[in-house]
Amino acid sequence: MAPAGVEKANTGHHHLLVDFESLPPLDRPLGADVKHFGGGQTETTIDLKPGEHTLQLILGDHLHIPHNPAVVSEKITITVEEKEEASE
Repeated sequence: MAPAGVEKANTGHHHLLVDFESLPPLDRPLGADVKHFGGGQTETTIDLKPGEHTLQLILGDHLHIPHNPAVVSEKITITVEEKEEASE
């Protein structure tokens, strides 16, 4: 892992695709609709609405451009449950 802006061969940082039907274009920087881990983070907490969501990671270089060939995780499906109201 390497933070965004650090050009080092064979490194990059994660980008999280939430609810993408398919991969975005792989020949240009990943857009604002992708969660960027430009600091080289390896974990996070995200807020999602209740229901089913898909998550997938893709590795991007120092300019947020996916590697060629792309380094992509399997897509997983999660279910977010509604928070229960605290009873008094």
